[in-house]
Amino acid sequence: MENYSRYFKQGDLIAKYLKGELSDQEREELDAWIAQSDHNQALFARLTQKSAVAGELEKFGSSDKAEAWQRIIAETEYNATNRQSYIGIRLVPYVAAAVVLLIVGVLRYPFNRQSQPTNPVAQQPIDFAPGSNKAVLTLADASKIILDDVADGQIARQADVIITKTADGQLLYGESSATASAKLSNTQPSYNTITTPRGGKFRIVLPDGSRVWLNAASSLKYPTKFMGNERVVTLTGEAYFEIIPQKNAHKQALPFRVRSASQVVEVLGTHFNINSYADESSIKTTLLEGKVRVIKTSPHQAENSTEVILNPGEQAQLTADAKRRLNLIRKVDLEETIAWKNGQFQFKDTDLPTIMRQISRWYDVKVDFQGKLPDTKFRGKISRDVPLSQIFQILQLSGINFIIEGKKITVKS
Repeated sequence: MENYSRYFKQGDLIAKYLKGELSDQEREELDAWIAQSDHNQALFARLTQKSAVAGELEKFGSSDKAEAWQRIIAETEYNATNRQSYIGIRLVPYVAAAVVLLIVGVLRYPFNRQSQPTNPVAQQPIDFAPGSNKAVLTLADASKIILDDVADGQIARQADVIITKTADGQLLYGESSATASAKLSNTQPSYNTITTPRGGKFRIVLPDGSRVWLNAASSLKYPTKFMGNERVVTLTGEAYFEIIPQKNAHKQALPFRVRSASQVVEVLGTHFNINSYADESSIKTTLLEGKVRVIKTSPHQAENSTEVILNPGEQAQLTADAKRRLNLIRKVDLEETIAWKNGQFQFKDTDLPTIMRQISRWYDVKVDFQGKLPDTKFRGKISRDVPLSQIFQILQLSGINFIIEGKKITVKS
């Protein structure tokens, strides 16, 4: 099967042009592509005209093209005299999907007119809503609180710790007033676990003020109060951490440790992301700010590294195979790594199985593959707030089809 990544690359450059985000090097690359042929010049002109975008909106259920275009103007500050206005990144969800589909689809179409999907998702009667703020909090006594059902405000109290849910989907831990006795404050900490289902996410502010964004199908176990000379939490799935530096009574830094599968991540104060889903080929720890140490807790071979130190922009990958190799990747795309935390799907030369695993977790569907998997690599960005059918329409442009049976999605090339 043809590799369509070059079309997604040009679509990415045009999208950046429309948003005014091209670097000098990218502008030179785009100019060179435009100059290659009359077709490219005409295509570029089309993709910077409002009529092309407005026409594409009809495929996404817009019954009033003029009204839809006014929404684009309101969302993006687009105007006819400024082609570098914002299109795509700040659009309402269905408009964003239309623009992505237009750029990628029109780029590809002249090169392969025969590869049209035979089973359009748009005709399917079933669709799947995106995920939302959903989680279950398990308290120290094993009782459970469904966070998406409980009212905002104080939801529980454990000893001298008050747990509060905010309206914007956060869980906060704080100490109660002076009613807590010294005896209570010196007891062993109790532990809570917050668990997001498939199709869920949640944010939590830990007792030390550190913030955690929890992705779908994930869990975090933590004490209701950090005590002693370290702060330790346990993660399954994926989470983004912003850790607050702390010191003990002796002015010594209190390390923060995240245990996940066969590794421990040790930090003092930093921002990082851990992806430790069991169905991925490796555990990925990516550093955005500060410095962290990633420690392999179950080394199998002496020649393999047992720990690595990460600097900003680097990633540690602990393979999921029997050898459990710990590898250091010197440069990774940070925007792509935390796109989920910022409400986006973002792919850069990403294969179809990887994309479908993310879709499966976020839309709470089961995914099977039928036939030989295509070797197509995908590039692009789209909001995680759109219905699943809109993402399928984009993927179908590469000749990939989908059969929907209940909550089961079968992928066919």
